[in-house]
Amino acid sequence: MPDNNVQQYDVIIVGGGPAGSACALALANCGLKTALIDKASFPRNKVCGDAIPGRAIKVLNSINPLYGTAFKQFPYKFESKRTTVFYKRQQVTFNWVLEAYTCARMEFDYFLHTLVKENTATDIYTNTSPDKISVVNNKATLSVNGKTFEAPVIVGADGAHSIVAKQLTSNIVDRNHYVGSVRAYYSNIPVESSNTIEVYFDKRFLPSYLWVFPLPDNKANVGFGMLSSEVSKRKINLKKTFYEFIDQNAVLRQKFRNATQVSELEGFGLPLGSKIQTISGNNFMLIGDAASLIDPISGDGIGNAMLSGKLAAEQIVRCFTRNDFSAAFIKGYDNALIGALGKELRARYQMQRTISQMPFLLDGLFLASRSKFLKKFIQKAL
Repeated sequence: MPDNNVQQYDVIIVGGGPAGSACALALANCGLKTALIDKASFPRNKVCGDAIPGRAIKVLNSINPLYGTAFKQFPYKFESKRTTVFYKRQQVTFNWVLEAYTCARMEFDYFLHTLVKENTATDIYTNTSPDKISVVNNKATLSVNGKTFEAPVIVGADGAHSIVAKQLTSNIVDRNHYVGSVRAYYSNIPVESSNTIEVYFDKRFLPSYLWVFPLPDNKANVGFGMLSSEVSKRKINLKKTFYEFIDQNAVLRQKFRNATQVSELEGFGLPLGSKIQTISGNNFMLIGDAASLIDPISGDGIGNAMLSGKLAAEQIVRCFTRNDFSAAFIKGYDNALIGALGKELRARYQMQRTISQMPFLLDGLFLASRSKFLKKFIQKAL
């Protein structure tokens, strides 16, 4: 006899950011009863660099071209057409190959959340965070605010400090594959154009960098990140270093002369996709930052997160078709994700380590960019 105190679902997604929203959107027409649970209510702030890469747009279009069109018409963004890189009083500009944007995460995540609300039958629970998660008798069970949720599949899309990952895997933070970052919003920063993002390198912190990403309403997202193992080894205070970086760089010092900081300087972690972690098991999958998928060079996680959400949805459909939710069968998700991202993430990690050990290669990058042919090659690699 069914327990009326237990909410029964086919799929429970924990986390309503880009990964979780992409998963819910990709499940929209599959006939599966889906719940989406998030600890916050939308719109909500999310500390991030606010860069929306080309892969995120491609995933939106692949789920439904109308979603990509809707984002094109979304007003709270700038299209990113180029990146200007500054290093040792040199600068070089690279044109973007793929369509990309800057958009505050409060706006972008709310856009995706609204798509889920308006285009799917997903039951959405906000201001809701699981207390306990377990997998017993081919069912995932969540205890949530005194209520119980059950489903054959649970998807952990709840970020770098995922409660799903903590309770269902033995994954731990490895400082060699984790970046500590800080970010603040500024107003009145003169930029080359709203379509140009800026990246500043300093030989003391390679391959880390400081970014200035323009946003609507005369704002910019300004941030700095560094490999956590280096932060620990060198006893770096990221917040102090952030302000020193701006003050000690002649270009930045001039650029920020009349700027106003309009938010707190907040910290956030970036779990890099450069180490093999457990991302699935009996009745569960991890996606997005919960699966440690961030690009080791660019620090981008949104595109990979949304791709992982779509691939997880495809595996979920296969699980229900076969009525098989075992770790062995769900491993198909791992294989699909590694096939899509594995080679790229390994190459990017190797690039990160190489630049860190041989910083003179960055000088070579600027030298190579003087050649139109090599510059085009670099643009495609980036």
